[in-house]
Amino acid sequence: MDISAGSALFGAAIGAVVTGFFALRAKRNEYVNDYFKIVLNKRVEAYEHLEALIQAYKSTFVDVDNKAYHAPFASKGLSENAFGLMGAATDSGLWLTDETFEVLQKLNYIMFGEPNKEDDRIAFGKRHYEEIANLREKLETHLASDMLELHKVTKFLRAKKERSLGFHAVRLEHSPKK
Repeated sequence: MDISAGSALFGAAIGAVVTGFFALRAKRNEYVNDYFKIVLNKRVEAYEHLEALIQAYKSTFVDVDNKAYHAPFASKGLSENAFGLMGAATDSGLWLTDETFEVLQKLNYIMFGEPNKEDDRIAFGKRHYEEIANLREKLETHLASDMLELHKVTKFLRAKKERSLGFHAVRLEHSPKK
């Protein structure tokens, strides 16, 4: 084999190695991007559930005594809908920021004590109106803030990895049985 054939063969081998390296690197980047898309889609879906729950608590009724209560306390159907929305939002809690999930959890704790009877449910809604309104506003603020950083997947996953939640018992308000 002469030198020119050897040089050509050597050049082809080097070219194949370099091309292969870049092809593998491109595939790896494609895989990472696909993974980030999956995480991002899960997060968007979680925030859509949260937004639906927030919307349920935006409408307010005022009773004859001039005291306000949120729409989910007005009827059994609206209440059941709100519980379904809460379930969907908490089920997606892994994809929310920890701060947002903490506020969502506080609202969930309040809802746990909701009585079944309509008069009791409305009285419960009046009693917790301001607290629920404040939590809803916090959720709206967190939602808007989280939307600004939704694309920062690595930062989000790192925060999830480094958190320390631990177990804590919560005493929930129970409605009296009648």
